[in-house]
Amino acid sequence: MKLSCLIVDDEPLARAGIRHLLSQQQQFEITAEADNGTDALRLAQLHQPDIIFLDIQMPGLDGLSVFKQLASKPAVIFCTAYAEHAVTAFELSAVDYLLKPFSPERFQQALFKACGKIIGKLSRPANTISPATSYVDRLTIRDPGRLRIVDVNDISWIESAGNYVDIHVYSQPKSYLLRDTMAALEQKLDPAVFARIHRSSIVRKSDIVELRPGDKGDAEVLLKCGSLLTMSRRHRAALAELFGNLN
Repeated sequence: MKLSCLIVDDEPLARAGIRHLLSQQQQFEITAEADNGTDALRLAQLHQPDIIFLDIQMPGLDGLSVFKQLASKPAVIFCTAYAEHAVTAFELSAVDYLLKPFSPERFQQALFKACGKIIGKLSRPANTISPATSYVDRLTIRDPGRLRIVDVNDISWIESAGNYVDIHVYSQPKSYLLRDTMAALEQKLDPAVFARIHRSSIVRKSDIVELRPGDKGDAEVLLKCGSLLTMSRRHRAALAELFGNLN
């Protein structure tokens, strides 16, 4: 799954520069471009982008006015030559404020922040009971020189790997390391879809094809991919609706 982007700037060269930087990252796609504030609002409403790169000084509505009038609040990164509007931009909850000309490294930092905000919006608020739609539907993984967006629907199982979690997906033979804890990730995933079966394992319930009970209340869990995982006695209740009484 890719993150959609809207580029808004009245300078063609500025739009081309952002377009070039985004083209080097497969996780992002440009859905539209605008050279004025009025068109920016129309295109934002039409495409509902995940990220907007927004200039400030433009014909018609300026960038700050555009941000204030957005019906939904995507991750907004201001890209401008005017430093004096930075405080106002951050008061409006902008993700970042890039001063032209900016380096590819600085642009990358802004993308990291935007992805963090998007993931945060999709995460379930702490200490609340939330509908399933509040669970994350994608994870952002930092690889050297790039951001990788992993669709949760593509995840088969997850295992602990020290200070990281190792995410096994359908679409790739390799797994992906994400710097997170099992406990934190468990809270982000829909329990109707995923189950914590061990302190070091989370599985997609629909991928389970066989359960092999042990003699101490534990069990071995066989997945469609052939992986054989251990279900601890402590976590057996997570699969009770699938297998009934595991005693």
